[in-house]
Amino acid sequence: MVDRSEALDRDDAFAVAELADGSGWKLEVHIAGVADVVPLGSAADATAFLRRESKYLSRRTVPMLGRDTEQAATLTEIAERSTLRVQAALSADGIVSEVSVDRGRVPAGRCVAVDHAQITEILGSVDDPLHKCVKAANDAAQVLLQGRRRSGAFALYDLTHGWRSTEEGGIAPIPSDVRTVGYVIVQEMMIAANEAIAMWCVREDLPVLFRNHRSAVTAGSTEDLAAEVAVAMTDPVLFEKLRSRLQSSFRAATYAPTVHGHHGLRLAAYTHATSPLRRVSDLITQRVIFAHLDSAPAPYTTEQLGNLAVDINRRIAADREEKAAHFKALDRKVTAQVVAAGELEGLDSKRWAKVLAAATTRDPIGEVVTELRRRMKADEVTVTTIVTLLDAGEAWAPIRSEVFDWASQSHPEFGPSVVSMWLQAHPDLPKPEVDGDHRGPSHTPVFAARIRVGDVRGPWATAGSKKRAEQDAAWGLTQAIAGGKSHPEADSPLRDEPQAVPLSATHAGIRARPASARNGDSDSVQAAKQRERAHKNPIAWVLSHAQHHGHPSPQWAVTVEGAAHAPVFTCEVRYRDHTATGRGTTKTQAKTAAAEYLIDSLLDEASPAQSHP
Repeated sequence: MVDRSEALDRDDAFAVAELADGSGWKLEVHIAGVADVVPLGSAADATAFLRRESKYLSRRTVPMLGRDTEQAATLTEIAERSTLRVQAALSADGIVSEVSVDRGRVPAGRCVAVDHAQITEILGSVDDPLHKCVKAANDAAQVLLQGRRRSGAFALYDLTHGWRSTEEGGIAPIPSDVRTVGYVIVQEMMIAANEAIAMWCVREDLPVLFRNHRSAVTAGSTEDLAAEVAVAMTDPVLFEKLRSRLQSSFRAATYAPTVHGHHGLRLAAYTHATSPLRRVSDLITQRVIFAHLDSAPAPYTTEQLGNLAVDINRRIAADREEKAAHFKALDRKVTAQVVAAGELEGLDSKRWAKVLAAATTRDPIGEVVTELRRRMKADEVTVTTIVTLLDAGEAWAPIRSEVFDWASQSHPEFGPSVVSMWLQAHPDLPKPEVDGDHRGPSHTPVFAARIRVGDVRGPWATAGSKKRAEQDAAWGLTQAIAGGKSHPEADSPLRDEPQAVPLSATHAGIRARPASARNGDSDSVQAAKQRERAHKNPIAWVLSHAQHHGHPSPQWAVTVEGAAHAPVFTCEVRYRDHTATGRGTTKTQAKTAAAEYLIDSLLDEASPAQSHP
C-alpha cells in the first residue's frame, strides 16, 4: 500500500511479480471492499452521496464516509479486509490480458504500508524484502506508461518541477511529499486496474459508472502538446497560460452507465473503481460489481445509474466553476491593489504579467509604461510580456514598438516562442507555415526564412544559419501581426548564388562570403581557392600569415554585453594596418568572425582600417 505515512484512507494495495521466463508480469490489485461496510440506503451511504468525495484541505481532511466508517473499511496491516480483486497479465510490449475480477480477502499482516520516499529506498536496496516486488512494479509501470504514450495519450510525470497530466489532458501539480517514482507506480497501476475493470464490465454487459471523455476539436496532437510543455517549463508565466488554455480547450470527462471511450487516456473503456473510500462514483460501481459477483439483485436500475451520473457530473461542474470564480476574483482584487499602490517594480514576473494583462484592456497607464521601460532596460522583459503587448490595443503601439525593437535585437531567440505562445492564446488559428531557402557552400551558407499564419504573412529574413533566419522571420511575423498588415507574396531573396548577409542579420557571427569573392572578374580562380582555404580555419590562417611574413602577431580584444543568459561577444582584431570586428554568442565565435573579415580585408586589398561593424 503506497500512500502518505499519515494516510488513514488506504483504498488499494498491489502486488507485481515478474514471470519466470521474463516475458512480462503478473499484476494483482486489491481494492477496499467499502460496499460491504456501507449498505445501500444507510446513513453512511447518504453521507457519501452528499459529500461526493473526501476533501483534502490544508489543515484537515473531511472524509467522504465519516472517520468511523472509513476506518472500518480501509485496508490495514493489522486486520483482515474484504476486497475487490483484479488480476491480469502484462506483456513486455505493454499488452494487458487474462483479466479477472472477483471478490478477494487480504488477511491481517498481508499488506505492507510504505510511503513514496520509501519506494525509492526499497528500489535502491537489493536486500530489502520488498525489493523484488517493488522493482517488478516499477518495471511494469514504465511499460504501461510507454504503452499509453504510444497509443497517443498525453502522459506527463515531471517529478522535478512537480507536474503531471490529468486524465482529461490537463496539467496538475504533484504534492511535493510524493514526488518520487512511487507516485508513478501507483498512478499507472490504478489506471491499468480501472481500465481492466471497465473492459471486464463491458464483457459481462454490466452497467456501471463508466468514465467517458470526448476529444476537443482544437486540442491538437499530444506530440505538439508535449513539445509546448517542454518549452513552457522554463517560463512560469507561459506555463500557467498553457495550463489555462488546456483547461479551456479540453472537455471534462463525465460519468455514464454506457461506454463512449476515454479520449484523454486513449482507452476504449474506463471507469473509476480504485478509490471507493474517497469517491462516491467508485463506491457505486463497486456495489454493482459485488452484486453481480454474488448473483444478487442489481442495486440500481440503468435509469437510476443514469440519474446518479447526471447528478454527480452537475455537482463536479458546479464545484469547478465556483473554484475558478473564486480565484479569478481574488486575483483581480490583488492586481487592482498593486496598481493602485504603484508597487510595480517589486513584482515577480507572474504578478507583473497579470498587472500588464489587466492594464492592456484599456489605454496605457503612465506607471505601467514607465515600468515596462525599466524592465526593458534591466533586461527583465519576458516572452509573456511581449505576447500581452501583441494583443494590446492601438493606443499601446508606441511602447509596443519600443519593446519589440529592443527584444528582436537583444533576444532574437524569443521570436519563435512569441509566435508559439500567441497561437496558444488563439487556438482557432491554423498552425504556422515556414518557408525556407538555402544557398552557398557549407562553410559560408546563407539561409532565408519566412513564416505565415493564416492570412498574415511575415517578411523574408536572411542569416548565416537556419536557426537565426527562422528567429528573425518569427519577429517579422510578430511585427506584421502587431501592425495588422500582411507582407506581399514574394519569392525567396536568395537567387542562384548566395547574397551577402550583413553581420546584424547573422547568427553567432557566422557570415556569408562577400560578393567580390564570387565574381570571376574580381578574383582569379586561384584567389578564390585561397580564400576558401583560409575560411576553413580563419584564426589559424591569420596567425600563420603573420608568422610566414614576419609581421607582428595580430592583437585581439574581446568585450561582452547583454544579459548573463544571452551574452553577445564583440572581438576586434588589429593586424598591420587592418582592423576587423566580429560578433558572436561565444568568444570563439566572435574571434572567428573577426578573423574572417580580416582575411577578406587582406585578400581584397581593402583600404586601411576597414571595419565590419
